[in-house]
Amino acid sequence: METNILVADDSEYFREQIRADLESNGYRVLLAEDGAQALAIYRSHDIHILITDLEMPVMTGLELCWHVRAEDDQHRTFTILMTGDTETVRRIEAFDSGADEFLAKPIDLSMLRARVRAGERITRMHRVMVEMLHTDYLTGVLNRRYFMERLEQAYRAAKEEGTALAVAMFDLDHFKTINDTHGHSNGDLALKRFADHCAGQVPDGGFLGRLGGEEFCLCLPAGDLETALAQVEAIRRSTAELMVEAGSGASFAFTVSIGMCLVQDTGSVNDLMTQADEALYFAKRSGRNRTVLRGAEGVTVKARFYVM
Repeated sequence: METNILVADDSEYFREQIRADLESNGYRVLLAEDGAQALAIYRSHDIHILITDLEMPVMTGLELCWHVRAEDDQHRTFTILMTGDTETVRRIEAFDSGADEFLAKPIDLSMLRARVRAGERITRMHRVMVEMLHTDYLTGVLNRRYFMERLEQAYRAAKEEGTALAVAMFDLDHFKTINDTHGHSNGDLALKRFADHCAGQVPDGGFLGRLGGEEFCLCLPAGDLETALAQVEAIRRSTAELMVEAGSGASFAFTVSIGMCLVQDTGSVNDLMTQADEALYFAKRSGRNRTVLRGAEGVTVKARFYVM
């Protein structure tokens, strides 16, 4: 994994000096001439290590640290603050603002590299821990808690910006029969196989999570409803073609039922998930292996599509 380092300093001389040294040691370096520019770069890139001067125009290094730490609640970015001021009170302010390390100017480049290496170790550990906290242990997709966090954020953004968004809730058909017939270990294989298969078809801007048991949920853009439906239907159709190789040498196939709902037709995330669940229930009750969209009662859209 390439380490992205953001260097913020109003001195072009210091910026270039640090950039040249770090790039010669294999790091990818981005530059900013003030705190506001640095914050914009931070928000648009995955920054592993931030190196910032204390005194800068527009936004100081302390203010930059405050903003980064407020947005980086998982501590994915290691922050090094530089200053020519050696007063203890300034160092205390730096650490209170969220800085992880403090270096006095003029910068000893070898010491800076050592601090960067330490920052790499720390951020790598935090990132692994965060991924473990966010990931379903069996399937590798988002777990329920983190999926719902992401959905809350996406829901608010869609409502504020007026963009179209949908959720598709998937449920493996006759999963109890799979477990009873082939054993729970092979049932787990079916879950993994579906999760891998579905994850490979998540559209740009979408994300997939496991809600629990045999139930998964996909959040996806729905600016063009027909396109969104076609993407979900492609997952349903191709799932029916999957084969799971059981440990005994036998193999089996399975299908999924899907309930969809548009964010724009709901008043809350809870309402959204409730309506998608109702659509899923209708899909299973009406024959399984089909997609049901929550909408006008009883209108058939396509052979396998239904609108409630």
